[in-house]
Amino acid sequence: MKPEVVHERFAQYLKDRDLDGLGSLFAEDAMFVPGPGQEPVYGREGIKEALKPYLASPSTMEVVAASVHQNGDLAMVQPSWRITSEDGIVEGKAVEVMKRTSEGDWVYIIDNPYGV
Repeated sequence: MKPEVVHERFAQYLKDRDLDGLGSLFAEDAMFVPGPGQEPVYGREGIKEALKPYLASPSTMEVVAASVHQNGDLAMVQPSWRITSEDGIVEGKAVEVMKRTSEGDWVYIIDNPYGV
């Protein structure tokens, strides 16, 4: 499995409005940067809280990984993304660090969706 599979799963969980599914894409001690000027959020449960606003209305997500640099069980990924919902369009260029779990899945260690 490649790190980019996380993007496919994120898009599907977002479409399904599945908060637990989204949470499963983050390591227990992951860090998430909610946006410019906002303090990072640490830990899976805190990240799930920070993601709740994205589930407020039905939406779809498109993600294209511009670069993926993998070194063993670690990867640095730089994708562009766009979320389209009833509230409009939100987009960004992310910087992400992922790790491969012992089960072979990839999870976020650091997710900085706006690259700030």
